Parts: sequence; structure tokens; C-alpha cells
Amino acid sequence: MIRIRQIETFDELERMGLLWNDLLHKSKDDDVFSTWEWISCWWKHFGTHRQLRVLVAKENEQIVGIAPLMGSSYRFMKLGKVNKIEFIGSPQADYNNFILVKNEQKCLKLFLDHLARRTDWDALELADVREGTLLAELVRRQRTDYGLKLEERIVTICPYVDLPNTKEELMARLSSNMRNNLRRTMHRLQECYRVEFWTHREFGSIKAAMDLLFDLHEKRWASKGKSGAFASDTVRDFHRDLAKRLAEKGWLALLFLTVDGAAVAAEYSFDYRQKRYFYHGGFDPRFAAYGVRTLLHLKSLEMCIAAGFREYDFLRGDEKYKLRWDSQMRKNLEISVVRKGWFAKLQRIAIRNETIGALARKLGRSVVLEP
Repeated sequence: MIRIRQIETFDELERMGLLWNDLLHKSKDDDVFSTWEWISCWWKHFGTHRQLRVLVAKENEQIVGIAPLMGSSYRFMKLGKVNKIEFIGSPQADYNNFILVKNEQKCLKLFLDHLARRTDWDALELADVREGTLLAELVRRQRTDYGLKLEERIVTICPYVDLPNTKEELMARLSSNMRNNLRRTMHRLQECYRVEFWTHREFGSIKAAMDLLFDLHEKRWASKGKSGAFASDTVRDFHRDLAKRLAEKGWLALLFLTVDGAAVAAEYSFDYRQKRYFYHGGFDPRFAAYGVRTLLHLKSLEMCIAAGFREYDFLRGDEKYKLRWDSQMRKNLEISVVRKGWFAKLQRIAIRNETIGALARKLGRSVVLEP
């Protein structure tokens, strides 16, 4: 018999640290965002004012499934409040998942049955579930069997590159215009500067390398009159801490393109199980004409091929610069249900309806509730 236990304190959760990744490696869907390093680091920096709702499935005293969930309360001005069940890691994680090792369909049903019996939440939002994962497939095939009326929608597109065996094969996949641009921009840059590619190891510390990434990222967005992803001190602290943890595991890929010893482009990626996840980057807008971001991506792809990696994942967002590399597409889904509360239902309508969302933004009101 499979029994479900809910973990509500970090001390309990921390005791699972030694076996968390072992279970993850046994599951079908193993990615860096489900690792203990990501989950525990995220909770350390963003868990304040949230409640742990981690569900553990045990069969004969062996853990066969984990649902890394949390409870969050969101307010919209003074109009109302919604209590949600979400993945730990949202929204910083590009992929979220349950860890399912054995009797997967039964575990999922028991997880959802357990949630259905609780009265402390209004809406369930399982965001950024990769299409094709076991969780997505089980929900799609058996959506009516779980006691909750689950809905599914596509929330974003994630381009990725199936890596060939050689860099020559990669170049052959590209358009002739792309190949010519890469050669021309590199030649122009090398005519004017000494061009080198560095990793975080060339810097005095992980913090120094990350601060340079933050600076280049913010310069890029400031040139567009916007704030970047690292504008918040909390977000910066999280990524400094995360980068240190991932570097210790050999999972950090923090790359820089330098001219005359000064970094002008950065790539912040994760190397995990023969796959590189491109998380964020940045570049000095003064060097935009040289295509430094594209040149750095080319170098990163070549490094992955040399290491025998099977995939380069651009993660969320179908920006044009990600589509130049003969990229394929996968979809991220949101699996959700609104169980109760007029305000929770109204919020879901606003999120799903582009017209209402546009009107709310015009009135200066965010359709995404603020915690």
C-alpha cells in the first residue's frame, strides 16, 4: 500500500537531502530544476511567508514519489486574496515536475486525493510542466480520474537544439546567411580587439563572476528602458548562492566573451546530465553590432559538442535569437484547477483572457496577484 505524508517544516525536508537526487536520477524526468540543490536553495531565499506542502509517497517504507509543492497567498490591492498550491521554485524555475519513481499513476492520484481533502487552498497552479514528461502524460490521459477538474493550457515555448557529433555538422545546419554573419562578425571583432572566451574560473570568485553577469544583463535591459531579471537583491542573492552550489557539483557553466581583457557578453547556464540549460545572459550594448551574444552562443554550443552533450536547451521564451540555431520547440504547460472562491475564479479569467488582461494593465492593475 502506498501512503502519503505531508512535510511542512524545512528540518523534515532537509533530512531528505541525501536521498533526493538519488530518487530524481531513478525517475523518467530528471532535470536541474528538480535537484535538491535548486529546490533547497530556492526555499532558503524565497520561502518566507510561504508554507511547505511537500508530499511524499511511501510504499513498504520506500519513497516512490515526491511532489515538491508549497502554499502561497496572493493579494490584489485590497480587493481579495487567493491561496494557491504551487511548485517550489516558481516562477524562477523554467521546468517543474513531480519525482515519480514507481507506481506513477497511483502516486499521482494519491497526491491529488490528498490535496482535494485539504481545505486550506483555493487554486492549484502547476506551472511550467514540460510537454512529454510523465506528469503531463498522466494528466492528459487520465484527467477525469483524479477527483479534481484539472485544466491544461500552454504557457510558453522552449526552443532547444539537438546537438550533432561535430561543430561542422552544427554549422552545416545553419543558413548560409547565418554562417556568413558569424564569420564576418568574428573577423571584424578580432581585427579591432584581442578576443578570448573565459569561464568563471578566470575570476577571483563565483561572486565576482556573477556580479559581472548581473552588470552585463542589466546594461542590456537598461538600453531598452527596462529592468532585467536580476534587478531584485533577493534574486541576485539567490543566484549567487545557487551558482556556488552548482559549481561545487560541476554543474555551473558561466561563460564570458572578452575583448582586450574586458567582458562584453555573458552566458549563465547549467550543465546537468549531458545537457546544457541556458538560463540567462547579457551583453554590453556598445558591442551589439559585433554580434557578441551570438558569438558566445556559438562558443557554448561548440563546448557542448566537444563534451559529448546531447542537447542545448534555451529554456522559456521563443525570442528570435534562440531560433537561429536550427532549434526545435517544446511546450510548457500549466495544469490547474480553481476549487473555490469568486476572487480565485476572477483571477483565472483575467489571466486567461488577453482583452481583460490588457484592460487591467491599462488601468495600472496587474493581473498577476502580488504576495
